[in-house]
Amino acid sequence: MKINRYIITVVILFTGCTSMKFWIPLYSFDEVIAIKTQIDAAENPAKGFLFLKQLEGKRVKVNNAIVKQIGNSINIDYTFSVIATVEHSSGPINCYIYTKDWRNFEDYYSVAQLKPGDTISVVGRFSRFLKFPGTQYAVELVESNISKLKSE
Repeated sequence: MKINRYIITVVILFTGCTSMKFWIPLYSFDEVIAIKTQIDAAENPAKGFLFLKQLEGKRVKVNNAIVKQIGNSINIDYTFSVIATVEHSSGPINCYIYTKDWRNFEDYYSVAQLKPGDTISVVGRFSRFLKFPGTQYAVELVESNISKLKSE
């Protein structure tokens, strides 16, 4: 009987840790931008691709992002997106943030609580860099959890 309890406890802990994605490495936003700089500086496209693969599926933590806009999603897997600006030494960088809750459904409630000017903290999975005309780009984060820090 005691062995069954231990097995059940281990299975529950393993399932909980796996669903919470604790085992996926966490990068800071500055580290992601540093890797983007390395990708842009790579003379060999294959080397740039390897840098990009390093980020694939990793979690990214963004502190003190300012909500710029809440709108319809450009990602087909989500209904809404939060566009936030993050101040960086290289200038402001936009983040397109798509949310999921603990049940792995889109987190409409968190998005509905936001308005432009709110300061948020985000932990999400890196998806890709979005390229815009010129040298402008944005970072796309999926499966994100948003914490509202304060509102202006």
